[in-house]
Amino acid sequence: MTETTARPGAVVGSRISALQKGYLANRSDSVATLVRLRRAAGKPPGSVLEILDYTTAEEFVVGWSADEPSRAEIAAHHAMSLYSIHQQSQRTPMHARDRSLGTAIRRLIPADDYKPDHAVARRFAILGTADELSELIHHLRGMVQLLRVAGIAIDYGRLTEDLLTWQHSGGPDRVRLRWGRDFHVPPKARPADSEQL
Repeated sequence: MTETTARPGAVVGSRISALQKGYLANRSDSVATLVRLRRAAGKPPGSVLEILDYTTAEEFVVGWSADEPSRAEIAAHHAMSLYSIHQQSQRTPMHARDRSLGTAIRRLIPADDYKPDHAVARRFAILGTADELSELIHHLRGMVQLLRVAGIAIDYGRLTEDLLTWQHSGGPDRVRLRWGRDFHVPPKARPADSEQL
């Protein structure tokens, strides 16, 4: 599938894979791009011109004629800026195909230490209380920082699709259910780690 026919998650996943490869090879352009993306974290999509070549794409605006950012642009902006925080100072990939957010967060809890009142389980539950996308992004940023410290990667293409779904009617409930299922699958039932990109 080419980028021009891809879903927003596939476009973002491809862009992050390329950035990640450059960053891990210590290429100055990739390092500088991640710095710019980190500066855009928490800012409105479209407000930081120097990152628009990473957070916009033709497929993000198909059928969109409004002046405000499209839902896909919003999802891409947040996913890419969260990735830049996650990858900061890490020398291993923090973007890994097929590693969902719920699965990654569950890996923060040792298998023999899980209980519903575990600090990580409580923080995960807080994600489910977010009513607005801005509140969700705030909580996600905290989770990404925990994942970075633990060196646990997620699939940012998949996160982009989740953030896109969140913005549609009924989307928050669908995303919460998907993350909840992934979090609550017992560790022994989970497949082996996917190959990191």
